[in-house]
Amino acid sequence: MIRKGTVTSIDSTHRRARVSFNDMDNVVSAEIPYADSVSPQINDEATVALFSAVLVDALIIAVRREV
Repeated sequence: MIRKGTVTSIDSTHRRARVSFNDMDNVVSAEIPYADSVSPQINDEATVALFSAVLVDALIIAVRREV
């Protein structure tokens, strides 16, 4: 499943971030990894691939910034 959310925190040392999902009452994920080609910043819109119903089993595959 693919979901859209907002990056709320970043751990650049371990290449992980937390994402808030507006369509799920602003539930915030655990720290999930982001793809090598992705460089998220706080408040970026994130595209997240979920591999199960658990928000830990996921990967941030893209981000979009407002300009």
